[in-house]
Amino acid sequence: MFFYLFIIFIILPIIEISIFIQIGSFLGTFNTVLLIFLTAALGIYFVRQQGLSVFQKITYELQNQQIPMQGMFDGLVILIAGILLITPGFLTDVLGFLCLMPMTRYYLLNIIKNVLSKRYRNMHNKQKKDVQKTIDGEYIEINEEDEK
Repeated sequence: MFFYLFIIFIILPIIEISIFIQIGSFLGTFNTVLLIFLTAALGIYFVRQQGLSVFQKITYELQNQQIPMQGMFDGLVILIAGILLITPGFLTDVLGFLCLMPMTRYYLLNIIKNVLSKRYRNMHNKQKKDVQKTIDGEYIEINEEDEK
């Protein structure tokens, strides 16, 4: 957990600042700031558009008594994309726009499914091994007469 927080709060801002410096020296300060606001506005538009589409898909599946697993995952990834796109920076914008692409979400879902299935399989096998262990012990039968 510490590793992930270290990446988010230390490494990511350093990368973003270095990208700001490189693009700012090429485009100029005003154009760089304008580009940041433009990507944020464009990202909000696409997040809203795809979010409503996913919401309609989830509603349709629920009305037909289906489990909207794909729609729920898409909604979560679109939410993360929105957070990334609102955060100032070019790297987070690229990651956010990648999350908005349906093909990227499909590959991301497959990766997460594989990771979870491996984890579940390992946990299931471990529990299975624990169930098959034989425990040796001694016991004494107590009758009702012996209790008195």
